[in-house]
Amino acid sequence: MKKRLLSLLLALIMALSLVPVTAFAADDHDGQVHVTVENTTWTKADGAPWEGTLVDEWITLKDDSTMMSCIVDALTAGGYSQTGADTGYISEINGLKAGAGGNYMAGWMGTLNDWFTNEGFGAFTAAKGTLKAGDEILSLIHISEPT
Repeated sequence: MKKRLLSLLLALIMALSLVPVTAFAADDHDGQVHVTVENTTWTKADGAPWEGTLVDEWITLKDDSTMMSCIVDALTAGGYSQTGADTGYISEINGLKAGAGGNYMAGWMGTLNDWFTNEGFGAFTAAKGTLKAGDEILSLIHISEPT
């Protein structure tokens, strides 16, 4: 009896091992966009208030969500500050400002699904379908040499 029970248990374990693990994984990001805020160009050693990834958050989309509101929501969720979102251009995130390091060409830029947007962040909306669940939003400081 014990051998039969053990054989049945081992057969069950072997059968379950053939099922991909992803079949059991819950997709807990339904209805959300992924927002990342980074500074990968200006280092603390050169005077930046912070460097690297500041925010890496999943934000729930609402009917009135925009790319801009999702960035603001992610910053707020992380306890970080921003300036300018209400006017359509983020000029500062958590102390890191456009014009950083004395470089007038430095500023905050963003991508939507690895594409630099050709309109302001407010133009990409859930209501128009230009912002959808699963989208990747990246806001990053851009430091370049003045020409």
